[in-house]
Amino acid sequence: MEIPFDGLLTLLIFLVGIPALILQMISAAERRAVMKKGNLDVKAFLKKASIVVIVGLTMQFVLVLTLEADRLNIDKGKAVVEVVEQLVWIGLFGTLFYLVWQVSQDIPEQYGRREKIIEKITEDTKREATSKPLPRVGGETFTDLANLGKQCDPGHEREMVVDAFKKLVLSIIADEKYNGDSFEELIEELVHMLVSNPEPKDLCCYDTAIKILAVILSTNNDFNSDGDKRRALHAISKLGRTLLEHFKSVEADNIILDYVDSVEFAILDSVGLLTEVSQTLFQIGICASDAGQDFIAVAALDKVTVLAENHQPLPEEFVADMLGLVAHLWVMDGSRQGFAVQKLEEVKGLLPQGLTQSIVDARAHCLRTMYFDTADNLEAMKKGLRSRKKK
Repeated sequence: MEIPFDGLLTLLIFLVGIPALILQMISAAERRAVMKKGNLDVKAFLKKASIVVIVGLTMQFVLVLTLEADRLNIDKGKAVVEVVEQLVWIGLFGTLFYLVWQVSQDIPEQYGRREKIIEKITEDTKREATSKPLPRVGGETFTDLANLGKQCDPGHEREMVVDAFKKLVLSIIADEKYNGDSFEELIEELVHMLVSNPEPKDLCCYDTAIKILAVILSTNNDFNSDGDKRRALHAISKLGRTLLEHFKSVEADNIILDYVDSVEFAILDSVGLLTEVSQTLFQIGICASDAGQDFIAVAALDKVTVLAENHQPLPEEFVADMLGLVAHLWVMDGSRQGFAVQKLEEVKGLLPQGLTQSIVDARAHCLRTMYFDTADNLEAMKKGLRSRKKK
């Protein structure tokens, strides 16, 4: 009997090539994510193929030796040997080709679709986060998910990753062990993913992002930490300003208004984050004013004014943010200055000190925090009000 070693070698090379070719069709980020998890185990597959070959050859040698040892009927023995050899080889190659078919079906189904990869990594991240004494999203598995989001094409593909972030947040917040400080890496990666290279196709991702951040802000305040809420407010400020600077459409404007409205969730049960809320509105408002988006600037100022009416007495930083927004409209003259005068009439009764002294204190605060343009605008507004009184 002559064993076709060349055929076996060719078949084994072919078996190696199947998963290799499929992996070449998957993006680098997906490939790293899958291989690091160890779920696409080509080595294990080759071990199975080798075992099949060894078992098949062993069976053939055993059967051949057994049958050839029976010399009672040589012709009959040879015939039986030939039949058995054919059956063994048919079984051997049939099994190997079955393995090829199985791998060619399983790899594209389980790992060749981005949805499948994202779904699996999301589940692994959730399992790792909730297995800790205090749930926290992070680690290598989550980094793989974030890298997919940063490297994939803008639009639908990136939206799938942002949706995965949303599922993680909803799942962790629902966990009874959640204590208000689990999403440091998630919020950081979300902002980096969307801000590093703003694309019009990613507008839907900004919409999902504010839904994620609003959920974090609207959770109750019975936790040991408000770290996630502070990070969410900073993220709203950064993402909102990015929208104002890079997206010009009615849809984008509506999403920005959602950003302005959502900050109030942070103080539904407690005023501990009142100054962080006013700072977020201040940053979005002055960016909108500089970008010529008056209605966004006015919406931010109106929101600050409502908060001022409902949370007395006002902290110094809150007053500085509110008056700073008014000053940005004041220096534009015309109808904008008229609106600023009207707004000052509304809020001057809410100020802990007189209007003039509050403007002086607000300017000093802006100088300390290096908002020099706002400090200059406040000085201009103070001089303008003085001139109006003389008239």
